[in-house]
Amino acid sequence: MIKSENRLRKNKHFKYIYHRGETNSLGYIAMSYISTKFDVMKVGFSVSKKIGKSVVRNKVKRRLRECFCALKKNINPHYNYIFGAKVGIENLSFEQMKNNMMELLKKNGLYVESN
Repeated sequence: MIKSENRLRKNKHFKYIYHRGETNSLGYIAMSYISTKFDVMKVGFSVSKKIGKSVVRNKVKRRLRECFCALKKNINPHYNYIFGAKVGIENLSFEQMKNNMMELLKKNGLYVESN
């Protein structure tokens, strides 16, 4: 579970990251990120109505959160992140989603392998 101090909640924070940050995508996940001067990493998740009805969207969002929690210890903490879902992600398994997120982070140099 993601602590409340690590969540992006306000619309203005999402807009700031979308407009000022960098955006990349790989497979079925898009990611926007921006460096932060604070010690606390913040993360938000976005799933549009194109994905499906509310039950499907909430399932995808829960899975994205859990993928992030599983990878959290290896993610660069000096950035704020927004992960967005693309159409087709609802058909992926949890492991496929997790690998997709890890590859996206590695592609942008934000994932650090630990032994």
